Amino acid sequence: MSLKLPTVSIIVDAYEGISYLPATLDSILQQTNGNFEILVFSDDYRQIHTWFRRQPDTRLKFTVQSNLGLATTLNRGVLEAQGKYISFVRAGDLWHPNKLEQQLFCFDRYPEVALIHSGSLLLDHQHPSRQNTAPIGYCSQNRSFARTTMINPFKNLFQPPEILSQNQLNLSSVMLRRSCFEMVGLFNPQLQIIPDWEMWIRLSNHYQFMAIAEPLVYCRQFPEHQSNCLTLETDLQTIIETVYANLSSQLEQKYRSYGFASLFLAQNTLQTKNPDLAIVRNYWYQALMHNPLIIFSLEFCQLRWTIFRRYLRLYCRQQYQQSDRYCHLLQLIQNTSRFKITIDPTRHRQNFNWMLESEEGSN
Repeated sequence: MSLKLPTVSIIVDAYEGISYLPATLDSILQQTNGNFEILVFSDDYRQIHTWFRRQPDTRLKFTVQSNLGLATTLNRGVLEAQGKYISFVRAGDLWHPNKLEQQLFCFDRYPEVALIHSGSLLLDHQHPSRQNTAPIGYCSQNRSFARTTMINPFKNLFQPPEILSQNQLNLSSVMLRRSCFEMVGLFNPQLQIIPDWEMWIRLSNHYQFMAIAEPLVYCRQFPEHQSNCLTLETDLQTIIETVYANLSSQLEQKYRSYGFASLFLAQNTLQTKNPDLAIVRNYWYQALMHNPLIIFSLEFCQLRWTIFRRYLRLYCRQQYQQSDRYCHLLQLIQNTSRFKITIDPTRHRQNFNWMLESEEGSN
């Protein structure tokens, strides 16, 4: 008697945000379609072993291994997967209860489709219950509409311009047929942070994609490290140069890709602790130089306004500090002078406090 194989294999990358992993797994276990297996990969089991003891679910498998990069983790998950379909999720992200059911329904209805993804919404990492509808990282997410849209690949070496320009597929929203990897191979382990974008481009040469516009994934953003930003820049350049090596006639499209990549690097740098505004502004300027039409995109306008607010906040803080030292100097002069100076040393500070409060309130 053979055991029934799962329909979907869910690969969970839990090297970052391990404390949020129980919430992620709970959202998976609450799926309306329960014929799946969960393959969790992490280097830290101690933080969540209590949760695993309370969840004696045979569909869960936890593998402890050192962090060798996202591509290596996903590749091992693909090799161990037993399901006909494969989904990915990062620790901290949450799924809508109907995610698997809707995607499997689309696969049954459209057998020519090999990959299905969905819209996504941001989840504040400090407040697990609060959601934010801002775009997610390097993924231009779809709005919520009661429809599905097809992304059809071009013939031969030409890929969809949408996927070439920027990564529109959020990793935690993707489900694809496991047989796809037999055609295109596994993830590129040389790409440390965004191997998924290069994989989607390879897949688009051979298969059709489908996008479910309804947000079925809630993605949690974590503060970035400066080293991650530098590695991310290397990954983006490697992907763009590799993809366009055989597309010499697509020079304008290549510049467009570099434009969106520069815009994403600027957004990513802003998420670091104490971001360098000069670096952010440089990436923003590079995006404009590579692709002048990017000025009409929503992401570009939002970034421009964010940079302006950061510079305004920095200016107000500097003026406040200077005013504070100035008032302190006036107070010393007043205490040591023979004549009384009729000046209120706190008046300037109150004005700058009002400016800061107004600026903070505008956020």
